[in-house]
Amino acid sequence: MAAYMRIVLELYRPSCCWVLLRSSIYGAKPILGCIAMFLLAAPNLQAQQSRTAPNVLFIVVDDMNDWTSYLKGHPQARTPNLDRFAKESVRFTQAYCNAPSCNPSRASVMLGKHPNSTGFYSNKSGNTSIDLRKYYPDKLTLPQFFRQYGYSTFRTGKIYHYWGDWADMKVKEEDLSFDIHSWGGGKPLEPSSYLCGIDFGWSFTKSRKLSYMDWGAMDVPSTKFGEYGRASALIKEINRDHDKPFFAALGFYLPHLPWYYPSEVLDEPELSHIRDVEDVMLPALLANSAVSDIADLSDLAVRIAHGGIKPRLLDGSKTYRNWHDAIIGECKWKEAIQAYLASIYFVDKQLGRVLDALEKSPHGENTIIVLWSDHGWMLGEKEAWRKYRPWEDSVRTNFIIKTPGMPAAAVKNPVELLSIWPTLAELAGLPIKEDLDGRSLVPLMENPSIHWNFPVVTAHIDESGSGGWQSIRTQRYRYIKYVKTGDEELYDHSNDPNEWINLIDSSAYVSVRGELSELVPDKMTPLGSWNTPNDVVAEYNLSSDF
Repeated sequence: MAAYMRIVLELYRPSCCWVLLRSSIYGAKPILGCIAMFLLAAPNLQAQQSRTAPNVLFIVVDDMNDWTSYLKGHPQARTPNLDRFAKESVRFTQAYCNAPSCNPSRASVMLGKHPNSTGFYSNKSGNTSIDLRKYYPDKLTLPQFFRQYGYSTFRTGKIYHYWGDWADMKVKEEDLSFDIHSWGGGKPLEPSSYLCGIDFGWSFTKSRKLSYMDWGAMDVPSTKFGEYGRASALIKEINRDHDKPFFAALGFYLPHLPWYYPSEVLDEPELSHIRDVEDVMLPALLANSAVSDIADLSDLAVRIAHGGIKPRLLDGSKTYRNWHDAIIGECKWKEAIQAYLASIYFVDKQLGRVLDALEKSPHGENTIIVLWSDHGWMLGEKEAWRKYRPWEDSVRTNFIIKTPGMPAAAVKNPVELLSIWPTLAELAGLPIKEDLDGRSLVPLMENPSIHWNFPVVTAHIDESGSGGWQSIRTQRYRYIKYVKTGDEELYDHSNDPNEWINLIDSSAYVSVRGELSELVPDKMTPLGSWNTPNDVVAEYNLSSDF
């Protein structure tokens, strides 16, 4: 009978009924006497839900690692608005992406599917950027799901890898996920030449005079930067009249490269400690030597760490083997870190404007806020720069949820970004879509001390041709498998939080190695394989425990 009741409710999909009856169904309590009343009332309940349901403010920050002061990823990080928000919310201090690059990470969140289910592992396939809608033209996205239940949808900035969710990337006529889509930030600012003095060979202009891998202060008012404009567009959306609940998405582009920030930022008291570049602190390094940190890695892992086009000086007088060599050779390491920290601080200021506007608006007490970053970023750890890597610094993210009426808490268990969809659905009182790969975090949010031991699997296919890898994070361990060669790594976070010592050949960890290796597939899923997931992955996604 309980199973039948669930089918009936799913057919009618009155979300308030589902919330009210779910505990009764699972508890097998008699409810036959009132089912007719609930079903007959479904249209009215739906109308009532559309007026009283919580709004959703959905904020994603590009390329922001744990160098935020509430996560303490770097001792000189300053993010006062993010800290204030985290203190008032449920903050996940061990949150991880399911793919460490923009396109697949965002696709997994918006589709609710793991890369090991979709084959969506990279930004590109060959030299062509992967269009989500080319491979999954008819799949429901998270904003579309909320729109089905009476929500208006709005976005500004970067939510997907591209600036919208289009059926045809060439035409870009209709954003499938959002009713209203806005660029919000105007054209990106471009200096006349590289500011950092190094040509990293990663150009974003036809003249090849400017590079994504560049950084520096620009003598331009904050109001001229895209982040300011995108925050302003979102504030305008918050303050307009709404006749139904809204799902409003804001995508901050910084601290994605290039790290161009207003010079006035460094004049603020909050950043006085890094105003002089010589005062900037480098990441923690093993025995003060990044070289020793990669000595116990396979040749393939080192190649992935060093991945990137060979950089050269602007006058062409010198070429370096890899990005780290160039940054070290030109004494630019501290300067790059300064720019990254300044970019994060600038974004934090814009976040503060948005949070203040929401608090002052009529919607401040009836809006769920979720903030996340799509992946981490490496700034010299293991001689690596950028994302795309299987290690902690590349895959750890920011993930915070504030829900009306829910107490603030710090959750220390490993969680994954795949949980965003089912968690938001449950918090908003909507049914959870059955084929999602993630699990709702609401039980953990309500009681952070409950038993919760679900490992996070992150996967990626290297665009340079080095093959794919799978990386799994439990409460204590990180295990990595390189699919092309079979090479492995194992780190024990109980005594090695920086992942300096590869324990894969240690006899003391043989059983751990075997146990974790069983949880990752031996091959990567072909792109477009949503309905044919790897059996091991499917079993993991459906498992109730680890």
